[in-house]
Amino acid sequence: MGPAVLFTIDKLVSINRRKMEISVIRTELLPSDVTYLEFKRPHHFEYKSGQWIRIACLGNGRNEYHPFTLTSAPHEDTLSVHVRAVGPWTWNLRHIFDPDTLRDGPYSKLYLDGPYGAGQQDWYQYDVSVLVGGGIGVTPYASILKDFVHMSAIQNTFKIKCQKLYFIWVTASQRHYEWLIDILRQVEEVDKNNVVSIHIFITQFFQKFDMRTAMLYICEEQFTKASSKSLFTGLQAKTHFGRPQFEKIFKSVQDTSKVSKIGVFSCGPPGVTKGVEKACIECSRTTKALFEHHYENF
Repeated sequence: MGPAVLFTIDKLVSINRRKMEISVIRTELLPSDVTYLEFKRPHHFEYKSGQWIRIACLGNGRNEYHPFTLTSAPHEDTLSVHVRAVGPWTWNLRHIFDPDTLRDGPYSKLYLDGPYGAGQQDWYQYDVSVLVGGGIGVTPYASILKDFVHMSAIQNTFKIKCQKLYFIWVTASQRHYEWLIDILRQVEEVDKNNVVSIHIFITQFFQKFDMRTAMLYICEEQFTKASSKSLFTGLQAKTHFGRPQFEKIFKSVQDTSKVSKIGVFSCGPPGVTKGVEKACIECSRTTKALFEHHYENF
């Protein structure tokens, strides 16, 4: 009875909300079955980085809406999402916007509902925030990172409380989210004030005392010293092999920042968010800072 009532209420609310028809500007089929959609920003459409929308596609059922986090930033003139094909609707969406399907024809219309709030959008309320993304949970941080470096670049005209962001990306392989590397490269280019610190943890490799991983460390260190970029990602960001030791990372952040309260935001599978929660509790107990954890599971 309960789930049926909630479903009915959700449908009634959805019907009463004003949906917006939007035109697609550009699409791209990216590796790892990700579809990039860029579309016009509706007039007076305001949102915060980290928020999500629901979209429907005319060629995929006008009244069937699915939620996606915006990967565009609030200062940008257009909106964008990165959709990974994991089910019938998203696979069909990829087929609809496939160049072979379009054959120079017009893009299918999209319908937008939102934006909606998310637990990740309060990052700016702390002097220092740590963002931890695992799996598809990295999506909201694309918007947040672009938003932060933009606001930091115009700090004289737009004062914000947050002064430093640490982004920890936990992924089995960077190939799963190659689109994010492109966004991180843009962030590094804009971040002239060094307000963002990025660390990438590739977990598909064995722990660091394994011989193969030790060789990867050596190659990575030597290449980074010679080029100031990672051998694996091409970014200035540090690449690590194995799982992150969150307690050690958080204590280092506190030692560096000397602030009394640090916002920690994690998004991803339960294994990641539970590890972050445990580290926040321990570091709040053993350091002079309070680590406030906000999380979402995917």
